[in-house]
Amino acid sequence: MGFLRDVFSEKSLSYLMKIHEKLRHYERQSPTPVLHSAAGLVEDVIEELQTAPVNNEERELLQLLSTPHLRAMLVVHDTVAQKNFDPVLPPLPDNFEDDFDEESVKIVRLVKNKEPL
Repeated sequence: MGFLRDVFSEKSLSYLMKIHEKLRHYERQSPTPVLHSAAGLVEDVIEELQTAPVNNEERELLQLLSTPHLRAMLVVHDTVAQKNFDPVLPPLPDNFEDDFDEESVKIVRLVKNKEPL
């Protein structure tokens, strides 16, 4: 009983439960992205702002849109919007088939996290 009381009285568990409830509420709303290529749109806006004379507000917008953090967030948004979650593997070398006499080749990927293999 003491162990359970300690676990459920932890603030971190309370925070995790609140996050979980907010995510479930958000999931029930079935959100859909308005645009699947936000990063491309931002590139177009940056190009337009760079070619025309800009005022202070437009200059500030250009600076914000050019920050690496915002660009990374937009790339992640586009990845999620396109549901493109599969890892991208490097292409096989041209002479790959010459090195093997076997009929089939299996590519295996190990992902290491904090747990031992």
